[in-house]
Amino acid sequence: MSTSPHHERGPVATDSEQGGEVSRRAMLAGAMATTAVAAAGPIDTVYAQGADPNQDMVAFLLLSSALTGIHVANLAPEFTLNRNDILKSDPGVDPINVKNNYFAFVNGKDPATFGKLLQIVRDHPQSAPDIINHVNASDDTKFLARSIVLMWYLGSWYKPADLQANAPGSAAFIKSEVVSATAYTQGLVWQIAQAHPMGYSNLQFGYWSREPVDPNDQNVRSDLGFITPTIP
Repeated sequence: MSTSPHHERGPVATDSEQGGEVSRRAMLAGAMATTAVAAAGPIDTVYAQGADPNQDMVAFLLLSSALTGIHVANLAPEFTLNRNDILKSDPGVDPINVKNNYFAFVNGKDPATFGKLLQIVRDHPQSAPDIINHVNASDDTKFLARSIVLMWYLGSWYKPADLQANAPGSAAFIKSEVVSATAYTQGLVWQIAQAHPMGYSNLQFGYWSREPVDPNDQNVRSDLGFITPTIP
């Protein structure tokens, strides 16, 4: 019989020894996972510096209302006002929730400047003129605010840097990107014009045969005023 070392077998581990080895491996794996979580701490810190839709949505809506001139109730149909503290109002949840699309988009583009805008609102929650004056006080907040206005009206994003580089009225073409499929259909320009974007309509068949109604006409459906210079 061959005595080659290749045919020799080492000691076979018993069930208890195998179990011990598995336990040791599990402990090592757990320790490595804990180390990885600890190492990921800075990522969580960076995320925490951005705006939180659960805490800052009302401030965003008040900012948007001041900038666009559109009543908060038209930006967020389920908005419920807290008369004691407007910042503690309930933004509500509606079937479309385009406000969430916009909030996440801006926060992803420039969280630092977005945070400055929200702080301006927290400092002046019930004064649209004060909000606008402080927003216009510096270029970073001013041009991000303009991008937000265009986003609400057109459903598209224009980079603040591009807006800053091209004065109003210039013939330069400014690139844009559609924020989302929802944003494409929900631009305020369509609601104000009582029209709809190409390829989408939620209007009644035959609407084109009727004269449009000015939503701000105090003599017609005055309870449904759309544009407002004030914050509720």
